[in-house]
Amino acid sequence: MAQADVPRIDLDYAFSIRLDTGGRIAFEGPMRSRVFEPVSGGEVYGPRLQGRVVPHSGADFATNNLMDAHLMLQASDGTWIYMNLIGYEHKVTDDGSPYFRVAPYFDTPMGTWDWLSKTVFIGTAERRHNPDQILMHIYALR
Repeated sequence: MAQADVPRIDLDYAFSIRLDTGGRIAFEGPMRSRVFEPVSGGEVYGPRLQGRVVPHSGADFATNNLMDAHLMLQASDGTWIYMNLIGYEHKVTDDGSPYFRVAPYFDTPMGTWDWLSKTVFIGTAERRHNPDQILMHIYALR
């Protein structure tokens, strides 16, 4: 197959999520490093989804810089949305600040927001301090 025949992948900006975090518990175990980082709240905003991160609804259970966060969102109309966020964190920027690449997936009730559970998403994220937050920008595969 010629390279010209390979279909292009297009992404559309869908929304951003600000995760407010409530501190980190990190330790080195005999098998790997682990981090527990609870989510204390946040906001969802953008053209395709608006709402909030439900306070104390989940956390990131990271190991060896691999994210595995489970938490609940609530759309602006009150609909509950489960999000599992997987990805990785790197600290190889010029200034040493970490950045993330993420792939969230969602589970929703049937109806207005079920398109979330039928769409492939990828995103970028960055860690911020004072206050501690993770800011993600999420894109839908077209």
